[in-house]
Amino acid sequence: MRRAFTLVEVLVAVTIISVVVIGLLSSNATNAKLSKKLSNQYRHKEQFSIVLLNANERFHNREKSLYDFLATKFNIKNDELRRWLKEQKVSYIDKDFATVKILDLDTQDFGGYDKSLVPDLAFSIQEVKAYNKNSISIGYTFNLQ
Repeated sequence: MRRAFTLVEVLVAVTIISVVVIGLLSSNATNAKLSKKLSNQYRHKEQFSIVLLNANERFHNREKSLYDFLATKFNIKNDELRRWLKEQKVSYIDKDFATVKILDLDTQDFGGYDKSLVPDLAFSIQEVKAYNKNSISIGYTFNLQ
């Protein structure tokens, strides 16, 4: 008697292999989408960090390129990089979020010291929003006054 695979066994094996291949292709497509999404998020966070670290009042509520944010601090000589930075448009808005007094002079007892000698310190917190055509980022800056 000859040992060979029957037609049913071959069809079952082909079906199993095709299901596995379809699953792998689907997984690969999902990984590619997630990779692209994470890459875009990372690029936007980099752009937001440029805006947050180099923002000032003359950029408030205006659309500017990343080059505008960096040109005053850095001498960018690479033409390709300069062109890319000029193409990256970002809108920037900042507003006062809160002011927190560190020492409330009315409620603290300074043990007989003159209260006028104690500095009136406060943190000023500003909310910064930067957005482009694809996404928006929100951050906060803290200044000691």
